[in-house]
Amino acid sequence: MIILQIQIYLVVIFIILIAGLALAAWFFSKKAKVKRLLKKTPSMRIGEFPGGEPGRVTGRVIFAGETLLAPLTGRKCSYYQVEVQEYRSSGKSGHWYTIINEERAGDIVLNDGTNYCMLGKGTLKSYLNMDANYNSGTFKNATPELEAFLVSRGYKSTGLLGLNKSIRYKEGILEENEVFTAAGIGTWTTGRPSNVNLSGSRYLLLGPMPDGCIYLTDDQKMTT
Repeated sequence: MIILQIQIYLVVIFIILIAGLALAAWFFSKKAKVKRLLKKTPSMRIGEFPGGEPGRVTGRVIFAGETLLAPLTGRKCSYYQVEVQEYRSSGKSGHWYTIINEERAGDIVLNDGTNYCMLGKGTLKSYLNMDANYNSGTFKNATPELEAFLVSRGYKSTGLLGLNKSIRYKEGILEENEVFTAAGIGTWTTGRPSNVNLSGSRYLLLGPMPDGCIYLTDDQKMTT
């Protein structure tokens, strides 16, 4: 009887430990950090933004300067995230390991219908809707485009014996007219980079928060 009780206690402790680790992993994840920061930052229209203060604004993406081509889909965008994970077996189990985690920004400009806001070139902390998803594996070869992307980053979709690795690919972007929200410390300015074309006499330049980061997302729950 005592042995059974001990076994039950051990099982309960194990379950609590696993749940605690899962909760901690979620709490400290990039997505959770971005959401917490955005939620606690005051939301306002661009024209109401006080200079030198932190705030959060929402608007539509405007292509007014440098744009990019997303590496997996070739879509035109002002910002993209790409994550590539490889499944690696270890005995009877295995795990997905991130081998590529890439983000790149052009000129990110949003418009709320009246005013413009341009994100500064500081460090971005973001999470996007990863709306392009692909995979390759045992019975599915990587497409030429996916293989070219892997090779350009120093990887291949096959192993030493030429067998396909199990790989999944995800891509998210900020495309023209897409709604997103961003938070930072704003400064009103009339100067702008020579390659950026904006109407009006001034615009809001959104710079880093005290932690050195600008936060953004296209999560619909955060943009409405």
